[in-house]
Amino acid sequence: MAGSSETGPSPSPPASSSSNGPSSPLPTPSVSGTDTPSAEVTSSPTPSDSVDHDSLQPVTTTTTTIPPTTTRRVDSPPSEASSSAHVRTPSRTISTIAFASSPLNPNALSPQLRSSPHLRPCNNIPRVASEESQAFASQNPYASGHRGSMILYRLSGATSTSTDPKDTQSLQPPQNVLANRISTVTTSGDSIFSLSPDSKYPYGAFKHGALVPYAFDPDLEYTNEPEADDFLHDPEDPRLGSPSRMNLRAVLNVGSLFLLVLGLMFLFIFYPVYHYLTAHEFSAAIVGNALVNSTGQVTIPGGLYSLPVSLVIDPDTPASALTRTGFDSYTYDLVFSDEFNEAGRTFLPGDDLYWEAANLTTSDKEYYDPAQVTTKQGGYLSIVMNSDSENELGWRSGMLQSWNQFCFTRGYIEVAISLPGTVEAQGYRPGAWTMGNLARPGYAATADGVWPYSYSSCDVGTFPNQTYANGSGPAAALQSDASLNSLSWLPGQRLSSCTCPGEDHPGPSTSVGRGAPEIDILEVEHGSGQMVSQSAQFAPFTHDYLYQNDTQDKWRIYSPNITTPNSYQYVIVLFHQSVSALTQFPPDIFQDSGSQFTTFGFEHWSDPKNASDGYIIWQTGGQPTARMGAGALGPDLGVAGTQVGQRLISVEPMSIVLNLGMSPNWQSIDMSTLLFPAEMRVDYVRVYQRRGETNIGCDPEDYPTADYINRHMDAYNNPNLTAWNQPKPKNSLVCIRIMRRKTD
Repeated sequence: MAGSSETGPSPSPPASSSSNGPSSPLPTPSVSGTDTPSAEVTSSPTPSDSVDHDSLQPVTTTTTTIPPTTTRRVDSPPSEASSSAHVRTPSRTISTIAFASSPLNPNALSPQLRSSPHLRPCNNIPRVASEESQAFASQNPYASGHRGSMILYRLSGATSTSTDPKDTQSLQPPQNVLANRISTVTTSGDSIFSLSPDSKYPYGAFKHGALVPYAFDPDLEYTNEPEADDFLHDPEDPRLGSPSRMNLRAVLNVGSLFLLVLGLMFLFIFYPVYHYLTAHEFSAAIVGNALVNSTGQVTIPGGLYSLPVSLVIDPDTPASALTRTGFDSYTYDLVFSDEFNEAGRTFLPGDDLYWEAANLTTSDKEYYDPAQVTTKQGGYLSIVMNSDSENELGWRSGMLQSWNQFCFTRGYIEVAISLPGTVEAQGYRPGAWTMGNLARPGYAATADGVWPYSYSSCDVGTFPNQTYANGSGPAAALQSDASLNSLSWLPGQRLSSCTCPGEDHPGPSTSVGRGAPEIDILEVEHGSGQMVSQSAQFAPFTHDYLYQNDTQDKWRIYSPNITTPNSYQYVIVLFHQSVSALTQFPPDIFQDSGSQFTTFGFEHWSDPKNASDGYIIWQTGGQPTARMGAGALGPDLGVAGTQVGQRLISVEPMSIVLNLGMSPNWQSIDMSTLLFPAEMRVDYVRVYQRRGETNIGCDPEDYPTADYINRHMDAYNNPNLTAWNQPKPKNSLVCIRIMRRKTD
């Protein structure tokens, strides 16, 4: 039998081949029959020498010469029969040599011979070899036990031009393409081709979309080549080789796990231990501290505000400095600290929570520039003074203040400072001091009628010049042997306890006298060697600016060999009365001799309900130098007195000021002894208060300041104003006298 041939349309016919040529794998069958001469017969498919399992060739019409050994039945149209000279009676041919049965054939082991009945001739359809017979006609090349081929169907005329069955669309049922059943048979009894849709084999040779059979060979289909949609099983992928014990992926996985475990151990084991060891002393120091509540916040009495401990206490403060035993034997807790350890801090408005550097002109020799104040490497605050030819004052320096940002009422303040210049320097005026928050340092209008009053009595001491309105007395105020002139040039206490109801007053009521007292930590002057002046300023004044010092409770010098009372008690312009002491300090504190830090400070207590309990104790180098009790500021009554009552140890919220100046009003200036640039250094500032008596903030409930300041922002923000330019509150003593005159 002839070899199989694929069916399908083709634009050009392939070359013809002999059915039993030398390359054909099929032997020539021996079939009984009569020798017949060669005849040219037109048939639809020309069998090829072997079965092509990978691709199917289109059906073409070729001319084939039938060998004499093959007898075929030829159904010819009438025209061919009439032209044929000699036509023999058709005979049946049988071939079983190249039969390859489908696994779906139930009679695969015992093929049945069948004969082709005598069929009527068809003049319209050419003889076409059965596709089934072509697919299985070749000799089976596989050994026994092989999986074997099977017949499958594919779409003819697929959208793809590929003839590979794998590239076609999915199998679909046959389509009805012809309405009438048309069938024909070839000379081969097992070759049947039908164009009818009800045929055993669906139509698909001439129309697109129908199913056509093809031989499926598993061994040819399932190759070891990679599939386009299965990148995980590419045999050529180098990553699929024998696994390495320590490849990069394994190292990364193990390393990630190790880092994860290490991080968890550090977070839950090492860090808690480290935190306990480093913070235990700090935590222990604030246990029981009334300042700290259960959430770790500083609670201010009166509920004004709360601040986290980390904001008011510098974390660089050593644990040993968190508490102290006061000179009064009470336990004091740290409520504020700044260690200035972070270099490069600036103090322009808004730069810092608690500090601001002043930007103003003074009545002294210097101009205060914020650029002159910063923190330096080594952990200290630096205030530098240098010459400035562009400034009419000739010198540029700095002032740092906590006005309206941080204040404290009662307590202990300590600073560690090194001083500018040399031991022989005469002219600098370095200062560290405190002032009531109702006056802003450097803003003269805010101090007018407020500084340095610390007074809550309603008497003549609240009047201008401390004299009666008609100028009749008191005599001690009209003439003082100490001044050889009037005792006081003060304009009167603007916010006195004599204020008429409804007048402008900061509160808490108009019956409470308010002011801005000043307590100095240090001011340096050159006397018999370098001395530090530690003082407090008050108003109104006693006769001849004297204070009471007849007992140790009123006035005490702790170390007379290094500390002496200061003879200076007032200024030439008679604006305040001062109580102070002078103390020597070590020479290595100066810039030219080592810049060693020395501590200075004061401890003060006051009680508005019991004014006699108040006191101030100053210290230098950690040792107390002088003590002033409330009795030193007692009433000045009698014929020779100024008729003023008890002055108070400050009950006001106090702000902190650090500055470096140069003033001829302080001491004579000897330029030959001065070095420039001159630098004053501050190592730290710390504030303590009695345990259970914490009161920090610039607006405490019992002595508020915020509302009053906000009502007069022009004065508090304009350093060029030298006097209070608002109407002053009326004094009730004046009102009463006016009413009495009208009655008389």
